[in-house]
Amino acid sequence: MKNFLKDYVKKQIRKTVLVRELEMDKDKLKNKNEILTNQVNKLKVINTNLGKDFSDLENENENLKTQIKNLDQEKQNLITRLESFYKPIIGIRGASVDEGKTALLKYILENINKNAKILDVGFGSGVYGKVLRAFNYRNIDGIDIYGDNIEKLGLDMIYDNIFIENILDFDFKYYDLIIMGDVLEHIELELAKNLLSKFIKGNKCGNIVVSIPYEYEQGEEYGNPYEKHLQPGVTQEYMKKHYPCLQLIDESLMNNNGIIAIYIWSKEN
Repeated sequence: MKNFLKDYVKKQIRKTVLVRELEMDKDKLKNKNEILTNQVNKLKVINTNLGKDFSDLENENENLKTQIKNLDQEKQNLITRLESFYKPIIGIRGASVDEGKTALLKYILENINKNAKILDVGFGSGVYGKVLRAFNYRNIDGIDIYGDNIEKLGLDMIYDNIFIENILDFDFKYYDLIIMGDVLEHIELELAKNLLSKFIKGNKCGNIVVSIPYEYEQGEEYGNPYEKHLQPGVTQEYMKKHYPCLQLIDESLMNNNGIIAIYIWSKEN
C-alpha cells in the first residue's frame, strides 16, 4: 500500500508539471500568435502604403512625361528661333567682316575653358557670342554702347547679361576672357591704352583677344555714330609702339585689300 501511494503521488506530480509546461507552451504560442498578428497588420499597412506610393509614382511618371514633351517642344521652338538668328545679317548694326575670326576663335578654343567667364565688348550683331555658344561656352556677357535691335537680333538669347554702356565707364570684378572684336579702333588712342592698362594692371581679366583693321577709315554707319574709326592709321608698327602688351598672332587680307590683325594678351605669358 505504501508503494502504491508513493507511485500515485509521483504520477500526480508529473501530471501537474506537464500541465504547467503545457500552459507555459500555450502562453508562448499565444505571445507568438500576437507577435505574428502584429507583424501581419504591419505588413498590411506597408502594403497599403506601397500601393499608394506606386499610384503616386505612376502619377509622377505621367507628369514627367508631360514635362519632357513640353521641354521637347520648347527646345524645338528655341532651335527654330536660334536658327533664324544665325542667318547672315546684312545692313544691320555691328555686322563685321569674316576675316580674322577664324584665328581669333581658334585661339579661344585652344586656350579658354568652356566654363570661363567671358565678356564680349562691342558685341554688335553678336557673332562671337553665337559662335561660342555653338561650341558650348556657358558664361558669356555682352557690352555695347549702342542698344538698338537687341531683341530683333535675338541677342537676349545669346548673352547671359547685356550691358548697354560705354566700356570706358564699365566697372566689373573679373572676366577670364575679354573679346574686343573691332573695338579699339573706335576709341581714341590714349583712352584705349588706358582701358587695356586698367584690364591688365587692375587684374580684371586673364586673357584679351583683339581684332583690329589696319589703315581703315570709317564714319558713322547704320545710324550708329559710334561706328566711326578714331584710330584709322593703325599699322603693325603702330600697334608695337602704342600697344606693346599685345602679341600679334594673325593678319588676314580683307576683300577690300585691307588687313585685319588679331592680337592677344594672356597673364600666363
